[in-house]
Amino acid sequence: MDSSMNSHSGGRHGRNAKQLQALNPQPHHESSAQAAAANSLQLLLREDQLLMQYGLTESRANPDQVAFPYAAALLQLDEDGKQSNGNTDEGSSMKDRADACLQEVEQRLALVESLAVKLSRTRPEAVAGHLLRLHGYELDGATEQEGEAAAAPAATAVTSTTTGSTTLSSIRDRADRLERQADVLESVASRVESSLTRGLSRMEASCTKLERVLKLSNTLKSILRLQFETNKLMNYDLEDQRDLTRAAASVSVLEELLSQAELQQGIDVVEKMRPEIQSTAKQVRESAARLLQEQTFTKTTALPKLGSIFQVYFHLGELPSAVWNAVNQAHAKAESLSRELFNPVTLVNLAEQAKRTAKDPRLIQKKIRQIRAEAAQEWIQGMTEIALQVRNMQRVLARKTDPVSRQLFVDVVNTAPTPPAYAEYVSRDINSMFALFWARLCSSLSSILGHILLQDGGKYAPDVAALYPPVRAAGLELINRLQESLPSSILDEAGTTSFAGILGGTATMDDNFLEWNSGQSAANEVIGDNPQAAPDQWSRQTDSNHAAAKASSQTYTTGLSSSSLSTVMNSFEWRALQGSTKSPTGLFGLQQAFVEACTDRLCAPLKYMFPENIQVDDDGVAINAGFHLLPSKYDVQRFDENIRQELAFADPREGGGDLTLVTMVSDCVVTMTSRFCELAKNALSGASSQRDGYIGEHWSMSDSLQHDRKVIAIVYTLAKYLRQAPDKTFIAPYRPTVSSKHEEAANLCKAGLVPGLHAIEKMVKSTVLNPVIRALNRRIANVLARIHQGVYIDSPTTTDGEFPAFVQKHFPDIFETIATSILSKFPPEYASYMASAIASYTIYCFISNSMLIRPFGETARLHITQDVSDLELILEQFVAKPGGSLTLHDVGDGRPYAELRAVRQMLFWTGLEDMSKSSQEISKLLLREPWMKDVRPSTILHYLFSSAPKLLSSPHHMKRVKAEDYAMSLLSTDGASSEGEDAAWINVLTCCDAYQQRVSSQSAAGEGDARIPHVLMLLGPELLRRRQRN
Repeated sequence: MDSSMNSHSGGRHGRNAKQLQALNPQPHHESSAQAAAANSLQLLLREDQLLMQYGLTESRANPDQVAFPYAAALLQLDEDGKQSNGNTDEGSSMKDRADACLQEVEQRLALVESLAVKLSRTRPEAVAGHLLRLHGYELDGATEQEGEAAAAPAATAVTSTTTGSTTLSSIRDRADRLERQADVLESVASRVESSLTRGLSRMEASCTKLERVLKLSNTLKSILRLQFETNKLMNYDLEDQRDLTRAAASVSVLEELLSQAELQQGIDVVEKMRPEIQSTAKQVRESAARLLQEQTFTKTTALPKLGSIFQVYFHLGELPSAVWNAVNQAHAKAESLSRELFNPVTLVNLAEQAKRTAKDPRLIQKKIRQIRAEAAQEWIQGMTEIALQVRNMQRVLARKTDPVSRQLFVDVVNTAPTPPAYAEYVSRDINSMFALFWARLCSSLSSILGHILLQDGGKYAPDVAALYPPVRAAGLELINRLQESLPSSILDEAGTTSFAGILGGTATMDDNFLEWNSGQSAANEVIGDNPQAAPDQWSRQTDSNHAAAKASSQTYTTGLSSSSLSTVMNSFEWRALQGSTKSPTGLFGLQQAFVEACTDRLCAPLKYMFPENIQVDDDGVAINAGFHLLPSKYDVQRFDENIRQELAFADPREGGGDLTLVTMVSDCVVTMTSRFCELAKNALSGASSQRDGYIGEHWSMSDSLQHDRKVIAIVYTLAKYLRQAPDKTFIAPYRPTVSSKHEEAANLCKAGLVPGLHAIEKMVKSTVLNPVIRALNRRIANVLARIHQGVYIDSPTTTDGEFPAFVQKHFPDIFETIATSILSKFPPEYASYMASAIASYTIYCFISNSMLIRPFGETARLHITQDVSDLELILEQFVAKPGGSLTLHDVGDGRPYAELRAVRQMLFWTGLEDMSKSSQEISKLLLREPWMKDVRPSTILHYLFSSAPKLLSSPHHMKRVKAEDYAMSLLSTDGASSEGEDAAWINVLTCCDAYQQRVSSQSAAGEGDARIPHVLMLLGPELLRRRQRN
């Protein structure tokens, strides 16, 4: 038993040793030691549950009382183990086992105590945290949670009496030490605070005295500076611009000094100097304002002075307000000039002056136009001077910099707030001072024009509108001068940084066109690397530069070139002055009034054109007696005079000056032409809607056609006036010295009047010419229908023993009657159009009817060939009779004549004679023939029917219509030839399908070439595809 006890005890001791070794690892640092202790305690409690069961971990229990039950439990466990194993040792004594158990208990208690002591040292808050919180001490939340998480299972194991007493005593001692230290520190702090308070009081008293001394010193310095600047100011001559600039700098300093609070406390010295300083500052501002007001910006020395004036205002801190005041004054002056021109009194005076000075009453209109041009030139001269003032201010601001701060003046102005009167015009494209001025000026001009146009119910609108051509020309000259005065507009408008001078910042203000420079450029070439030697003075240019600049400034007195006109038209200034529908500023209202007045003057004679023929019967009732009345030739001539008179507004020598005005007046003429065509259309007889309303018996004109012919003759006369107007207005009056300007104006006028000519042509063709053509073509088709009455049948029996020529028998008289009775009555242009359409339709109709003949013998081929030659000769004479150089080859782009010539070769094509060739080979031979491209698909397809078997029905038989009716369905009576080609192919396809059905039901196809149906099926799609491609 002893041996087993010893072995059991030894095994347990070995296991405990291992556990202790595991419970007491050697930590590398404090955190690892704490974690190891907590882990060890947890392992011990987990391995031996009896510690928790018998209360060995509770501090309230007596160690001796809990030790014996624990030892008895261990003995009971050992005894039970031995009984279960059957290894009982009756020789072992109870005392030895009890001693071993007590020894083990002591070892475990010692182990628990050592772990508790170690834990209380490393983690005291885990042991005494609860007691500390009960006494009002707060522990760190993170530390407390970490400690609770690390030693939660060991909380009960470390609360023994011995461990608890040790941890609390150490904490109490530490708290006592801290309390004593706090008392000592508090006493020390109180002594230090009292010492610092006494020192701070003495320091504040000293600082207060020093502050008063410094304040007094600054006041004395300011007074001395004030006296010094005042003495300097008294020595300046305000009439000299250099002294004025220096005086402005001194005034700026003095005003800044006087605004200080120290000098506003009633100091006698300061108060004595204040009135004198204020008086001098007022004089400086008045001098600067007077100089700025006196600048006319037309002299060569004006711009340099303007730069020095801006320097004065910059020193005074009033540069933005001074600049915008100058802009406001310029706007007010321009607005006053505009109101002076566009007012009823001026308009009346201009008309009276023209009447007084005109020697001949017939020259009044010309004289008043001249006077209006002079008034517009006078107005634009003032506007140009004002615009150049603002533009040059913009240039000076963009190039002038302050010599001290090197700040660009334009940046100073742009940084300041924009006045409300100009703020509404600010946009992405309008951001510079001049652009804002110009936008506001155009808006004011639009308001002035709108007011006078509506004044007294539009009483003065015609006279105001008459000012538009000279005002527009003058405006173009103004914009061109603005563009010419700015060779470097990008620098001026954008306000880019310039290279400043030494004293005035004016090196970049050198300008050849403006004839002034700063003198620094030449000085820099001499002085080299010494910038302080540069003089700050303005100097004149040499005579050669002056002459070159003067020559360049006079290039626009004789008009604008094409390139300069394009530049002007694309500029912002012109777009704002011209205005648009979306932005009706500037002259847009005047332009609309001019267009309306021009249109009204042109359309005034229309009320006398084509009145209704109203008569009163015996009962006094108004009735329509017939056709509309026609105007006389004198009434029509008024249109020629009016058109040339209105186009004369755009004459460069008559004050037009703007080629775009030609297009504007041409549009008015086109509007008048459209209205004239509407009246002429209403004056027609209306017989065009009737089938034979225009052609009477024996190919003569009906009364309706006689009337409508007179109407379109009048319309043709108007068209002739439109064609002649450009040359008569711009070229003929100035021959032989015609300038390029006039030639360009004439070309623009011709292009502008083209829509009017097209409107006339469209109206005449649609209402009269095409109906006459359709009526004549229908009658010609009826004559050609006789071909199917056996004319070309192969029979020798005739009245005179031979076949008469069909064309030669019927058509010479017909076409001669048409040419003499109808076409000769129309204008040559219209007669040629009608002859061309009739000839084209006759050729197509003759060929279509001829190809439907079946059978087609050798004699028929010969007679058709003869008729083709006769028809060619008759039509060639017919199309030449209206006059002009029209030939049969020109009719219908040459296609009808080409097909007529190709038919001759087609009639004698021998590709079908070789019966050994297949249908594919025949189709290829046909497609390779050179004449195939000139004939219509229906022509060759219908021709092949003449050689087909009898079972293959002709297209007109399949449709169950007459041959002549079927031929007419393929053509348009207007002369078009391609309308029925698709329908013809569908009919051929139907005939071939019917043939296949008949052949399948019968044993033989009958007489004829059985290859023809297959050839038609192969040939038709390819021919249509070629025609569509061409």
